[in-house]
Amino acid sequence: MEPDTVPYDRHFGRLVRDKTQSNIPVKAVYGPADVDGLDYPRDLGNPGEPPFTRGLYPEMYRRNLWLKSLIVCYATPEETNRAFKKYIAAGQTGLRVLTDTSTLSGVDPDHPLARYDIMCNGSPTFALSEYETMLDGIALEDVDLESANSTPSGSFFTYVFLVALMEKRGADIAKLRGTNINDPIHAFIVYGTPEFPPALSRRVNLDLIEFGIRHTPRWHPCTPCGYDMRDAGLTSPQEMAFVIANALQYYGDAARERGLPFDGFRPMVFSMSSESDFFETIAKFRATRRLWARVARERLGASTPRSMSCRIGIRTAGNSIYPQKPLNNTARITLQVLAAVLGGVQAIDPSGIDETFGLPSEESRIFELDLQHIIAHEGNVPLAADPLGGSYYVEWLTTRLETEATRLLEEIDRLGGMWKCLESGWLRQQFDRTTTEVQGEINEGKRLIVGANSFRGPDGAISRAIVDGAYKVPSDDKRFGAIDRVRTLRETRDGDAVRGRLRELADAVREQRNVVRAAIEATKAYATLGEMVGTIRMAHGLCFDPYERITAPDYLALV
Repeated sequence: MEPDTVPYDRHFGRLVRDKTQSNIPVKAVYGPADVDGLDYPRDLGNPGEPPFTRGLYPEMYRRNLWLKSLIVCYATPEETNRAFKKYIAAGQTGLRVLTDTSTLSGVDPDHPLARYDIMCNGSPTFALSEYETMLDGIALEDVDLESANSTPSGSFFTYVFLVALMEKRGADIAKLRGTNINDPIHAFIVYGTPEFPPALSRRVNLDLIEFGIRHTPRWHPCTPCGYDMRDAGLTSPQEMAFVIANALQYYGDAARERGLPFDGFRPMVFSMSSESDFFETIAKFRATRRLWARVARERLGASTPRSMSCRIGIRTAGNSIYPQKPLNNTARITLQVLAAVLGGVQAIDPSGIDETFGLPSEESRIFELDLQHIIAHEGNVPLAADPLGGSYYVEWLTTRLETEATRLLEEIDRLGGMWKCLESGWLRQQFDRTTTEVQGEINEGKRLIVGANSFRGPDGAISRAIVDGAYKVPSDDKRFGAIDRVRTLRETRDGDAVRGRLRELADAVREQRNVVRAAIEATKAYATLGEMVGTIRMAHGLCFDPYERITAPDYLALV
């Protein structure tokens, strides 16, 4: 039948679901009976009061807007530096640092397996020299920074490089402010990099928490990451339960084994995902704050409102960015950012509208900043704190998510905690089951993805421009220049100083001392990330190279 003779069908495009994105059944209408038993002081409270369901601050965004915290990571440190300065001028208020795939894996650019990962996902920041260039002319005191390098070594060394750079500049490291996306349990599931096996990751993570609390009190040394886990296919209750369970594991271990009172820690920060299911996303952030306030008090001994509170930083859902009709991604990101604001989060990093084709272009990033400016200053969305509080549906859904996440937390407790859940394979099973279920629903048309499995159509000129405008990985000649840079660094630095600092790092590992200070000093001598990872591994009784392709360099023979 020709298109102009197709009869009008009023049922075309009707809803195919009566459940949320996490498969929670939803009725058509909600009323007072659905929130029967909800106690305002106990379950909601005013904004700024425990259990913080309605937000962390009495006036929420009227006093301070959320951080506009974009990941900035281009192929070279020079390009990244220019982009940081451009985005700061356009209103970026939080600086998120990310590196390339090879560096995230704990190896240098000249490693034989790194060749085709160099500059993929960002800049190969393998040594302090690269950070000096990347952050040249950018203040590090009293600026909100974030490490998005969430592999075990990536989290550790981003912090080490930032502290080393501040000390080289003569800055006060106590004024380092920001967040470390540091969550080794999640990293084993999402990334699977072998540089620090579980036992070593656990020890290094505790060192990082201890050093951070003692020396950089405005920095969050360990931020459980639900975002990556959610992008890998989890539901909202699973995301909530797993970030909270990881926080209980890491900070509970730090309190027990390092003698650090929980009330002395920085307020908790969770990295989470803002999804396209609008109301479920809003309710998820409200429920996470409420659930954390309870378990922090009951499980970790939190006794002050500050230690019972949790901040939430989000990234909009990367797995919702589709290559088909990419102009539609602007609508998805807008919806997800708006949900994050209405859910009361503290930092927002939108995915790039062109991210499925490469790193976000500069124009894409400027759009994502302007989008947030429009929501704040034209839409007037932040004028009232928790404007959806009291909605029968939102309050019912908030409680439902909290109940399901609590059930998962109880199961994790029965299994012995998150490290045990990782070792037993239970955690992997949760991911595999959920991912298979969601993909099956998409394939069967039970979840509609506009442009992908429904409402298809050809891309227009604007969509084609989005594809063409994405930042692409540079040519091999440019990428392989990083190999020359790391080799030149080794030839021009003080070799004796490097060997001495690496020996001190190895001694700290063997003697069960905190390794962070020794790593900072090795960094200031321009030891490379791969050398430091290898040194820590050897001192821990492992081979130098996590991929077993190279042996320890001769200059590390005495380490």
